Amino acid sequence: MNRKGGALFIASLSFFAVAIYAYLYESRSTGFLPVITYPLRTCAVPLALSGLFLLLLALIVRKFPRAVDKTSTSRIRPWTFTLTFLFAGFMMKILGEVVHELLGHGSFVLLFGGRVTDFHISLLWPYELSRVEWSMSGATLDQVIWITGGGILVSAILSFLVQVLLFWKRIRWQFSVPLFWFSFWCYIGATGYLIVGGFLPFGDVEELIRLRALTSFSALMIGGVLFIAGFFILSEILRRMLETFLNEKTRWGVVAFWFVIPALVTLTMAGRGIFHFLLVSFSFITIVLSYLLEFQIRS
Repeated sequence: MNRKGGALFIASLSFFAVAIYAYLYESRSTGFLPVITYPLRTCAVPLALSGLFLLLLALIVRKFPRAVDKTSTSRIRPWTFTLTFLFAGFMMKILGEVVHELLGHGSFVLLFGGRVTDFHISLLWPYELSRVEWSMSGATLDQVIWITGGGILVSAILSFLVQVLLFWKRIRWQFSVPLFWFSFWCYIGATGYLIVGGFLPFGDVEELIRLRALTSFSALMIGGVLFIAGFFILSEILRRMLETFLNEKTRWGVVAFWFVIPALVTLTMAGRGIFHFLLVSFSFITIVLSYLLEFQIRS
């Protein structure tokens, strides 16, 4: 195993160890009646999932023979790929939410000595938002800002790390598909919050604006820059995955994928009970850009 693979393997074991500790940790109260609680158990599952994700990356980076540099898909039927692609998309959406809420917000809460008291991962996101509830005595303004922005920050970092990996390595589709979706949902969890929140402040962005860590304009600018960068990288990664299955229809497959952006924007507004014509119009720009990229720039 090379150094990168070894480092990722050690990191994954560390996450598994911390997950076990979080699950078993007890807090004892010596009041009128002795009470035993497990305040860290809410962090055990996301820590274990993070360890599993790092373990997968370790196997890929070490060029595991069946995972890397063998991209033949001649025996895979298009419908098998399509079903796998859609299923992976839904599962990675859930994992992306876990990362945003618990590895993002929750990790900063624990870092500053606070406690995660409850969390909810919504299967209907973005129509219904996920959330983390936490408590911390004597939290400073800077700490609250880091905790509030932690979800966006961690999602953005993980998304672009995976994008770089998939752009750099040609990985077997069974691995690249879930990694692509994980990167995409983290990408949306960061850029989508910033852009939509810049137009119609809600959730983390609304709180960051209230704390004066962001303005609507700065949220739009940061989100826009990150979105454009990720758009081109993700489009290239998606094209590589689809070309074996769709052949001459690959370009249309890439364009069709980006219809997910208007759908997500519409769901977000529907969940808030609002409608913003300009925001909906802007969401279709991704489709126009994708068409121009596939049929004009690349032709």
